[in-house]
Amino acid sequence: MDSVRAHTANKRILLLAHNWDYLPLMPYHVALHLSERGYNVSLVLPMEKLSPRCEVKHVNGNLSLYFCPTMLWGGLKKGSDPLELIYKMFFVGILKYDIIFAFDSRPTVILPAVFGKLIKRVPLIIDWTDWFGRGGTIEQRSGLLYRVFFERIETFFEEHFRRYGDSSMVICPALERRLRGLGYTNRIHFFPLGCNHAPEKRGDGIAIRRRLNVSPDRPLIGCVGSLFPSDADLLFRSFALVRNKMDAELILIGSNNFGGRYQIPPHTIVTGKVSGEDLTAYVGCCDLMVMPLKNNVANNGRWPSKLNDYLACGKPVVSTKISVVTELLSISEFGLAAEDTPDDFARKIFDLLSDKERLKSCGDNALRLASEYLSWPQLMDKLERFMLDTMEAYKEQG
Repeated sequence: MDSVRAHTANKRILLLAHNWDYLPLMPYHVALHLSERGYNVSLVLPMEKLSPRCEVKHVNGNLSLYFCPTMLWGGLKKGSDPLELIYKMFFVGILKYDIIFAFDSRPTVILPAVFGKLIKRVPLIIDWTDWFGRGGTIEQRSGLLYRVFFERIETFFEEHFRRYGDSSMVICPALERRLRGLGYTNRIHFFPLGCNHAPEKRGDGIAIRRRLNVSPDRPLIGCVGSLFPSDADLLFRSFALVRNKMDAELILIGSNNFGGRYQIPPHTIVTGKVSGEDLTAYVGCCDLMVMPLKNNVANNGRWPSKLNDYLACGKPVVSTKISVVTELLSISEFGLAAEDTPDDFARKIFDLLSDKERLKSCGDNALRLASEYLSWPQLMDKLERFMLDTMEAYKEQG
């Protein structure tokens, strides 16, 4: 690998993404790690705020961020802003690169990516991180009007342009099966979401609880972020059953979509928006974390980012049997997998909380999984090899 890397370290890479909140997301981490390995990397993104002008930010000697102007706002511009599309076409035309990464297939990403592939005659790798259309996330997250008018459009962009990829990356097994089902025959690389940082050791849970004004002795069950409606219902009904057996508390950590929609059960702590440091502290003081995700198309076709927060803090996890969890549990037992019913989910929570030795063992395995299998350096070693193989195969094809 070192000899290959030395030979290709002057290669130029273009990455296209549609999220303006780029720092915690996969495209930025891929770009940063590739730049640290000696590649010259350009990452093209939308501006966070409405703006008529573009901006350029140099992160280090090898990584430059190009921010495109936008004319829409909120979720409307997430991958569909016409002004952003025009500027991305411009950057694709003037920048120099030897390979393109398209992070997902929204219009402002996939159209410039295919354009760049054709005009510069370079290979294209298309990443797939979420089953959005055709019965996926759009069914769970969006309103009726959006689904009626835009599901076919979303599905078209999600599926049609995949054939232009000289190779592809997928974040979960379900998306690889879907891609093959569309007739895709090129290379596919399984690229999970990496853990940004795994603490060397877990902190003193009792001390953290005192600082956060959390009960020092009750079993504490944690859940980070928002949930689809059916998932929230599963969580709250399961917690009510757990409460019938033990004096536990549920803590909802970070921003969520529960306000005004659900009856938050008694003995539940709602933190609201927290800093990254406090999020780690709240997760750190929990006895176990939960992922109450119904076993449906949307949840099987994505990688829940909250899982990485749990693993990086060395926390045992009770989850439903979605494909990502099943895959990781085959590598290491970091928790228990339950059916997506309140009875079984509550039973698995109670069983794990009642077994202190297994609770500790699962926590140790979670930390090891984050530090090794899901560490960015290990993931990037595999991705770099895949990228170089894609470039070599493209060159051989002429």
